[in-house]
Amino acid sequence: MNIIVKESKQEISQRKLEGYLKLATIIQWGRKSPVKFCERFYGIEFLDNQKYVFMMSWVTPFNVWCQSRNSGKTTLAAPFMMAKSNLIPNFQTYIMSGVGSQAQEAFLKIEKIAKREIASFTGLTDVFYNETVKSAANTDGFTHNPASFQYKLYNGSSVNSLNGAFDNNRSKRSNLNFYDEAGFAPEEMFETSMPFLAQDSNFKLGGDVDISLLPKEFPNQVVAASSASSTDTYFYKLYKDYAKKMILGDKRYFVADINAEIVINATFNGKKYPGLLRQEVIDDAMKKNKEKALREYYNKFSTEGGENQAIKRATIIRNSEVRTPLLHQDGDKKFVLAYDPARSYDNAVCMVGELYYDEIVGYKMRICNGVSFVDVSKKKKTPMRTPEQISHIKQMLLNYNGNGFADYENIEALMIDSGAGGGGHIIADDFMEDWVDNKGIKHKGLIDAIELSDYVNNFPNAADKLKLMNPKKYKNEMFDALVEMLGLDLISFTEEYDMKGHLSIFVNSEFEYEDETKNKKRQIQSNQKIYKLSSDEELALKNIDLAKEEIVNIFRYDNPSGGYRYALSPDKESKMHDDRAYCIAMLAWFLQQKRRSQILNKQQEEIDLSLVPTQVSTLNIIL
Repeated sequence: MNIIVKESKQEISQRKLEGYLKLATIIQWGRKSPVKFCERFYGIEFLDNQKYVFMMSWVTPFNVWCQSRNSGKTTLAAPFMMAKSNLIPNFQTYIMSGVGSQAQEAFLKIEKIAKREIASFTGLTDVFYNETVKSAANTDGFTHNPASFQYKLYNGSSVNSLNGAFDNNRSKRSNLNFYDEAGFAPEEMFETSMPFLAQDSNFKLGGDVDISLLPKEFPNQVVAASSASSTDTYFYKLYKDYAKKMILGDKRYFVADINAEIVINATFNGKKYPGLLRQEVIDDAMKKNKEKALREYYNKFSTEGGENQAIKRATIIRNSEVRTPLLHQDGDKKFVLAYDPARSYDNAVCMVGELYYDEIVGYKMRICNGVSFVDVSKKKKTPMRTPEQISHIKQMLLNYNGNGFADYENIEALMIDSGAGGGGHIIADDFMEDWVDNKGIKHKGLIDAIELSDYVNNFPNAADKLKLMNPKKYKNEMFDALVEMLGLDLISFTEEYDMKGHLSIFVNSEFEYEDETKNKKRQIQSNQKIYKLSSDEELALKNIDLAKEEIVNIFRYDNPSGGYRYALSPDKESKMHDDRAYCIAMLAWFLQQKRRSQILNKQQEEIDLSLVPTQVSTLNIIL
């Protein structure tokens, strides 16, 4: 065996050479035993199932981690990326997600581990923190530019989170693409980012280097981590394709399917250990929404409804964002309320949308609240009595109108389902008269001047901001509007709530610093803000989540005699309500009408006829 020793152009002392040899020995050991490396040098301990996933993914090019909620996907990904960048020089990692804030949160997990800010990791060290490149402007090595969070190590490795539009993230080179919450990311993100890995990691060119003598590099990698989503997502395609190839014995592919049973019965060094998840949490989720619980805790991918499904889950995911619900007026914003009353069987709900104007596309809407009028004292949790529901609606009108404004100045409309089942046509009678709030202040009533034209003269003080929506007349039109408005990305929902009691919101801040040349520079950083949710805000988020679940289960059926209708699928009719989806459809209809009226009422630009050149007729030319 021939040992080739490349001559150095610089003199290296024996002491420094011994130090380099020790470092090389540690790095080589860490590359062979990355789990032990993380345990010894980072102070991070792993459960046995986490060790398995870590080791199986270490040198595998194509990986999918399909794991239950609360199984520690991001917590496992952080040391995985840390070890990769620490043990492999010039290793480039990109963290991506369907929502920029999710990618930022995964990056911050690494930062918190490095800074020893995670209480559940009791033995953390500062080894990794000491490897980050620091400067006068960046004292800890972690930068929070809104476009991309980043850290660099002294060995040339770096990690970036991609937070911008997917179409702008092109022409990059990467050694590891980590997709967090990949099950809820659009296909476009994968299509634009997968080419990052196209160049072979062993490719080298130039100089007097003999490529054949160099050791093999670690392969470029894909790691897509998420709980199960639906069968029409790109994550499911990866899961299915990679699993087939893994089963056939292709060692380039690895799929980890870690469901809630594995998490609950987790072991540590072969012994049962208190897991990250409790059975009562799963049982509670199963009662509230069985299909969603099966998807998130048991890795059961939801089957989409094919061509008949009115709105795909991917469309809802694309139009969801991390933000707090809005329970009252915040400035001078405009709101639309949609109320679906019920007296016995169905849900009585009210969904609230904030109407705002975008300079580029015109009117848009944010779904900002959802209220379910449930009588918690009843055993079957049926709706409140109608007078109590009306009282709550009136209080919501006051809350969203705000103090210091005239009656309903900031309320665009109160829309009510006037179908016979919920008694909406009768409930409208209770809104026409003037009424007094709990502070003794008198307020105007509300009336639908078109549907209730016979009563306009009887209630001249009532504001024409009530809109009765009869299902027989408007249902198809409303759901057509919902399909159109969501397809155009004009309605946004809150991101799916994970029941943590808080939201991680990123706030941009600007500051000045002096560089080495004493020049003042401005830099924008995006900092994480933990927003503690109230119980009412948590209920609002869950009601919006339920509305999204109802929407994706609405199907369009063509009638044999002509026409079509929207309804729940037959297997869901007895298991699921559609009241929240109906309210969202009412809001979408109002948004559509608002946008149409804007176009129709837009004044045509006046043309100055004096500036129009006089045309010379052909007859004059001939003459």
